Amino acid sequence: MDDESAILETLSLQLRRDHKVLVAASGTEALRLLASSGPVAAVISDLRMPEMDGVELLRRIQVEYPDTTRVLHTAQSDLNSAIAAINDGGVYRYLAKPVGTDELRSTVHAAVELHARSTADRQLLDKTLKASLQALFGVLQLASPLAFARAGRIRTLVSELCHDMQLDALWEIEVAAMASQLGAVTLPPSVLVKLDKGMPCTDDEQGMVDAMPGVAVQLLRNIPNLSDVIKIVRGLGLNPPPHPGPLVETAVDVVRTAIEFETLESRGLEVESAITVLECRDHSALPVLAALRKVKGCVQVKDKVRGLRVVDLEVGMRVAEDIVATNGLVLIGRGMVVTELLLDRLNNFARMIEIVEPVLAVPGARRF
Repeated sequence: MDDESAILETLSLQLRRDHKVLVAASGTEALRLLASSGPVAAVISDLRMPEMDGVELLRRIQVEYPDTTRVLHTAQSDLNSAIAAINDGGVYRYLAKPVGTDELRSTVHAAVELHARSTADRQLLDKTLKASLQALFGVLQLASPLAFARAGRIRTLVSELCHDMQLDALWEIEVAAMASQLGAVTLPPSVLVKLDKGMPCTDDEQGMVDAMPGVAVQLLRNIPNLSDVIKIVRGLGLNPPPHPGPLVETAVDVVRTAIEFETLESRGLEVESAITVLECRDHSALPVLAALRKVKGCVQVKDKVRGLRVVDLEVGMRVAEDIVATNGLVLIGRGMVVTELLLDRLNNFARMIEIVEPVLAVPGARRF
């Protein structure tokens, strides 16, 4: 690909005898062409082009088509940029202008061979990876059907969120969603039941649940090609990786949101109420929650349901979901209108036992 039509035509003529050649006049056009025609074995890009330069184009291709071999075609004056691109790992080789026919054909031949080897290696690795993961998740299914079913529900929601957020190509996110529950094999049956039903846990039990991602990382660390999956799972735990990068951070937000929504829904909360709870949490990922509303067909209605602390409840509000203590005791049932007496009761309980917050309530009717 080149920004000068004459050079484009010359390069094409030199290569068409041995290869099928696609031509684009800009980086944007190249990406559109790849999206419509599918991956190619190699891409040759000029450094200076309209809209985006060759380094940026090849970086985009590296992310979207990792097996495609990338070659930079540049003038002698731009060699420092070309060498930097090679050192950064985004470019296989550079061709200095003017390039001779023999050098061009030799470079493209080597690039195509590299693509063939990379593709074969990836297919073998994918086959090994798939078999390893199937075995691992099969153990989870046998050891804990409850945890396996929960992992499946989380993975389904993660898949839907990824589709809405245009993250479908990142298979690592779905694998991380399943892997996040592998640590359930270490939980006592009583804690597994609580986890499956979304019931509050004691401090000791919550400590076991919080340790699950660390257990999963230990199980995954010797399986090849799972570095990003491990980073995502670590990001869900007590020791997240430093500087994980924006893609991993987004993946962590997606998986964590799906896990927390699954927990609230298992507790019996309706979709609107569960999403409202998540929106009230300090660590909530608002773009993911917006996708969750779309996926669930749940349009936000202002002032319909609010997530509040107990101290913020007011007389006249209606409780949208049961207000419960961390031991599962129901303190106020769903649908009850808050009165002075009920507020006193809650405040008394709050001195003796922890209450699950936020609590969900509908504002009271206006008084005229």
